[in-house]
Amino acid sequence: MTNLNRLNPEAVAKLRERYRAILFEDVVPWWLKHAPDREWGGYFTCLNRDGSPYAFEKYVWPTARQVWVFSHLYRKYAAQPEWLAHARHGFDFLARYALQPDGKMYFRLGRKGEPRATCLSLYTECFVAMAYAEFGSASGDAALTRRAAEMFDRILPRLGVPSDTPLLGYPILVQFHLHAHDMIRLTVARELFDKTKDSRWAREIEISIESILRRHWHPELDCFLENVALDGKPMLDLPEGRLHMPGHAIESAWMMMEVALEKDDRALLENCVAIILSSFKRGWDAPYGGLRYLSNLDGSPAHPLEADCKLMWPQCEALYATLLGWLATGDMCLKDAYAQIEEYVFSHFPDAQCGEWFGYLNRDCSPIFTAKANGWEGCFHMPRALFRCFQLLESQNE
Repeated sequence: MTNLNRLNPEAVAKLRERYRAILFEDVVPWWLKHAPDREWGGYFTCLNRDGSPYAFEKYVWPTARQVWVFSHLYRKYAAQPEWLAHARHGFDFLARYALQPDGKMYFRLGRKGEPRATCLSLYTECFVAMAYAEFGSASGDAALTRRAAEMFDRILPRLGVPSDTPLLGYPILVQFHLHAHDMIRLTVARELFDKTKDSRWAREIEISIESILRRHWHPELDCFLENVALDGKPMLDLPEGRLHMPGHAIESAWMMMEVALEKDDRALLENCVAIILSSFKRGWDAPYGGLRYLSNLDGSPAHPLEADCKLMWPQCEALYATLLGWLATGDMCLKDAYAQIEEYVFSHFPDAQCGEWFGYLNRDCSPIFTAKANGWEGCFHMPRALFRCFQLLESQNE
């Protein structure tokens, strides 16, 4: 099912070089230079435009994801000793300080590893499990991969359970099923299956996909709903129930699409294409370009004030998803979507002056602030997307 619509060889080479140069000549060197704390270990996770730290606290979520990125590049692209050393620098800090006495994870640490916050442990634990699995595989330490599996086993009973707090908001007296739970389960299960080929993780992948398609994808509404009733029924009388999050929907779709291509599952592939196109159409901001962060099914105002902002990570998820879908299926709507998002991304996010990319734009595409990293955003979505696009274009010559 792959390579049904090959690009012109010259176009492939030009585009592949663009992704390679941005990732390996700009993004990777920027993080290698600015992230490590040589004095106390780990990474600085709050970085100014020029890479200098504006705060010295260290967030576990982006630390774990940066460990994953450099371990992944080492394992999948080139065994550069500097990349593995960088991953180890972050991993050792996580292993020493991130774990709480009860087995959960701290969300935020001081510069020396002092506990600062215990919130959001579930997602943080998932990213730490991913870091353990990928670093274990890159470093050849099978015990770390087994530890990652143990972590995920502890997490699984907490996924898919009723939530009264969709999208990190305040609790309300309603039970929701969160797409975020399905997506993170799919993400971590894919990581563990990649390392172990264990049927347990294959089953968790199937469970995640079945739940996403049955509960959250509603073709009768032409909308992917972020928060639904436990049985998947839309809850359109509530603002939270009308919420559409293009970046999340598209991220899940490309992960499911990779599964569909591996299994030659035409029905799943078609669902993924439909989700991407629906989410792109709903999220695209025609007057200014780019994908809005959030929208409501009926066009009513989304509760978060940042709904119309252009965050870098959803654009990156769409960049890879539309390219993968177009090259796998030849769908011209996906080709057009890819052209739109490619033009927007490379016109607005790269920082020609200081390197790396801006993370947050206003609706009119001006930067909200110029800092490059904070407690949420760091070295993950963008390098992961760039690398997958690069790999995909490399495969066109095989």
